[in-house]
Amino acid sequence: MNLDSYTFTAHRGLFNNKDIPENSMKAFEAAMQKGFAIELDVQMTKDGYLVVFHDKSLKRVCGLKDEITMLTLNEVKQARLCGTDSMIPTFEDVLMLVDGRVPLLIEVKEDDNYEELMPKLIASLERYEGEYMIESFDPRIVLWLKKNHPSIIRGQLSSRND
Repeated sequence: MNLDSYTFTAHRGLFNNKDIPENSMKAFEAAMQKGFAIELDVQMTKDGYLVVFHDKSLKRVCGLKDEITMLTLNEVKQARLCGTDSMIPTFEDVLMLVDGRVPLLIEVKEDDNYEELMPKLIASLERYEGEYMIESFDPRIVLWLKKNHPSIIRGQLSSRND
């Protein structure tokens, strides 16, 4: 993946959380209009669908106490982002929207079901013709990628909790 020609990466898309919420189709479209690469977050619903959402809980962005991993896709689709009409997108919907126009920096959120999540993610990406790399704070996910798909560019995220 060649990010040299991309000065900026839109973290969770290009958003303002008023009318363009983070990790929304509108935020990704706005990022592409500016020619920015896109960072996004992937999680899996209770019924095995990949969705694009940052937080574990829907509280901050949707005002609901539920967690993505405890809901079905139909339940997730009922939530609205930041009080707008935007819904939480599926990973497939985002791939169709971006369609290789800009690189994707895909963060896979920590998930004890990563051995189910990762093959689904890879299956989606095998049909995708754009550039991407995958990163995670979860070292099990990065190791899974190294063992199963060593040619995919991957990164280990870390943070310092003081």
